[in-house]
Amino acid sequence: MGFLNQLLKYKNICIQCHNSPDADALAAAYGVYTYLKLHDINVSIIYSGDYEIQKKDLLYMIDICEIPVEYIKELPKTDLLLLVDGQYGRGNVYRFEADNIAMIDHHMPSMKKTENAFIDYSYQSCSTIVWELLKEVKEEGYDVKANEKLSIAFLYGLYTDTSSYVDLYKKHDIAMRDELSKDYPELERLKKSSMSLEDLMIAGEALYHAYFDKEKQYLLISAMHCEQSVLGIIGDMAIKVDVAKVSIAYTDIDSGYQVSIRSADREYLANEVAEKLCDGIGSGGGHIDKAGGVISRDCICESYAGWEIADIIKERMEKIMK
Repeated sequence: MGFLNQLLKYKNICIQCHNSPDADALAAAYGVYTYLKLHDINVSIIYSGDYEIQKKDLLYMIDICEIPVEYIKELPKTDLLLLVDGQYGRGNVYRFEADNIAMIDHHMPSMKKTENAFIDYSYQSCSTIVWELLKEVKEEGYDVKANEKLSIAFLYGLYTDTSSYVDLYKKHDIAMRDELSKDYPELERLKKSSMSLEDLMIAGEALYHAYFDKEKQYLLISAMHCEQSVLGIIGDMAIKVDVAKVSIAYTDIDSGYQVSIRSADREYLANEVAEKLCDGIGSGGGHIDKAGGVISRDCICESYAGWEIADIIKERMEKIMK
């Protein structure tokens, strides 16, 4: 029995996204919602926290995909609280008290594995996990491609979680993109509205304060609290600097730090730099000129207690770029 099928025993389910949900959280929640609705489950998509969704691309996504997400302060009566793209007890997930809790997530696990928690950090997006769970339900599976609105949501969720696809390198995520890809005008509009004026200011500030190692010839750009789709744009701009062989841009995420790497030198391939940079403290990979990775906060707390993330990256780059 698939993970989604075991949820059908509950008649009332609240699907909770993390605070200030991004495109991937909304898409993954919408995928589970769509399946549960087919089985006459009373289901809703919710989120909480300090702020309601304000980003133009997310509001447009909610509108065109018809995602029934609701901002709440009090949890309605429910048989199951299902967290999607987040984990119960994490700082970016508002804590509601519930008798039964389940989770679907693609970040580093913060608790022991249980039958009610599908957590696998080998995926780059939670949308991909839900896509695969839908394909395995019962014998026939659910045809996501036949659902245009859900396909657009999944693709945009993956797009934003992989820095506009440029850091896309995991086989499951690539498979979803390839299977669902089609000429969607709505998706193209979403892509072109993914950067806000605030994002532009963050990118400009990050590039202005970039660190350049003259000896090793690499750029290190801190873009804290930056959308992951914007991180790739920053990396693409930074590597155009004539003296830079490699650029590393990073931002903070719930489980640690997202890293976006660009290379302009065949001696230092981006995928190899990503793998070495994240070795033992996360995971990384990609293509020879563009790659990405995640550095786990839990791992660096064990190996680099008291270190700043910039110093950890510098220390590792000192060994990588000889």
